[in-house]
Amino acid sequence: MAAIDRAHVTGKMSVGLIKGFSLKEGAFACSSAWDTCDIVVVGENDTDMAIAVNRIYELQGGAVICAGGEVLTELALPIFGLSSNLSMEDLTKRLKEIKQTMKELGFPFDDPLRTLVTLTGAAIPFLRICEEGLVDIKTGKNLDLIVR
Repeated sequence: MAAIDRAHVTGKMSVGLIKGFSLKEGAFACSSAWDTCDIVVVGENDTDMAIAVNRIYELQGGAVICAGGEVLTELALPIFGLSSNLSMEDLTKRLKEIKQTMKELGFPFDDPLRTLVTLTGAAIPFLRICEEGLVDIKTGKNLDLIVR
């Protein structure tokens, strides 16, 4: 996974490993991460992760699922990279597409979008990921990804 700053120090990023998304292939990225101005991306390979992040840049914000080098589904979030300008019907359709596509790629939980964007949240007990790296919420210190 990676967290990439899209507003303050554009392009600054941290990368790490995550367990539990269970993707058989592809990548999933979103620009509406909690408590940061980051694009957060998880993926099974670097190429699809890069394509998803670059598509978010083209959309001026959004959520993108990519596999095999192709965008499978996307939701534009052009209002500050956080909000959609779609009708409620179209927005609902896109959210259902995201859930279905992620399920087809192996994602085991009900809400892939919420699962992804909360990884950066400061309210999550103890650890969060952001462009600064893996941060211990209690101490405010960055942690090494590999413990010796």
